[in-house]
Amino acid sequence: MRETYKTKRLSIASVIFVAIIIIGLLTIRRPEIEYKLTPRQTLEAVQQSSDAVSPLDVTGYLKANDKSYVFVDLRSPYDFIKGNIPGSVNIQANRILEKESLSFFNKCAAGATTAILYDEDQSLANGPWMLLLQLGFDNVKVMQGGWDCFAAPDTRNNPDKPDWLVENPKYDYAGIKASMGNNTVVETAPESKEVVLPQRKAKTKKVEGGC
Repeated sequence: MRETYKTKRLSIASVIFVAIIIIGLLTIRRPEIEYKLTPRQTLEAVQQSSDAVSPLDVTGYLKANDKSYVFVDLRSPYDFIKGNIPGSVNIQANRILEKESLSFFNKCAAGATTAILYDEDQSLANGPWMLLLQLGFDNVKVMQGGWDCFAAPDTRNNPDKPDWLVENPKYDYAGIKASMGNNTVVETAPESKEVVLPQRKAKTKKVEGGC
């Protein structure tokens, strides 16, 4: 009788355990974000640099009023208000994976529209661009140099001086060296001074006694 009771309990426990597993498998939600490219494939795409757009190209798209391109400003709303590329959409970099943001990029992909990302400089926009690339958005590009280069007059008006490809030194080291000429500074050793040690005077004892 006891063996039959134990067998029933084991059977009930087994059924409950299997039911829990089935319910768990049925209720598992697929991740909302799935990467389409491996890190290796992403790095290969970055090395090709085919998704980089120069500020001169952006200026050409604006002059031609090309509707196949949309510009995405990744900066803060404050910086966006101060100045931006005409017609830009402001999506902060830290909100690039929100549903509303991904919905925007999905609409761009469905409408064969190329989204050009830009931030204060290109290094800040590279991260979001690579992230969207991994998610399978092959219609996303990044602007070379960022907003700083686009806003500089020399960048757009002087094609012979691509500031987004050349790093300018902060100081004119060659000019400083030329102004100094052949003058060299010779360091001299400090003069050694004789160290005089203080000497303690011997105490004189008072003579005591007397007649």
